[in-house]
Amino acid sequence: MHRCNLPLRRAGRYARSDTHYFPDKRALMLLTYRHAALTSKARTDASQPKDHGDLGALFRALLPTDPRVIRDWRVWFSFWGLAIADPEFAVEQRERMRGFVAQIEAVLAADPGFAHCAAADRPAMAAALFAALVGIVTQAIFDPESWPLSRQMQAIDAALSQYGLHRNG
Repeated sequence: MHRCNLPLRRAGRYARSDTHYFPDKRALMLLTYRHAALTSKARTDASQPKDHGDLGALFRALLPTDPRVIRDWRVWFSFWGLAIADPEFAVEQRERMRGFVAQIEAVLAADPGFAHCAAADRPAMAAALFAALVGIVTQAIFDPESWPLSRQMQAIDAALSQYGLHRNG
């Protein structure tokens, strides 16, 4: 059994009696990954205006410019090695990625800047924009000196401009 109260402490629920036991490290790793995924989802949800979608804000919420965002991306990248070797982790990784692509697609549908894009094109656009974001973040995480925020934003703008769009903010 592995004992861990760190995720609870970070969630603001830590008390001396609030400890969770994990049957093995695998279960702890899965909880850590899910925690990072859920905090990223909360961050992207909070980035959206109530009355419309804003794809630029969605991407900006995930750029690795804040220690918490950097931590979540590092957890995600670390999880790749587990997902390659473990079918259950692979399913988790695949479903989280599909969920985020679906979120991008929903924001595309709600963002007035994408109104000219056909609904039938949105799935492919969302997948391509996700791939662009992951590429940008990968470079920013592993080479932060060469990928400051300004360069990350330029790369996001370039990805959006493929669809005739530009960052609005």
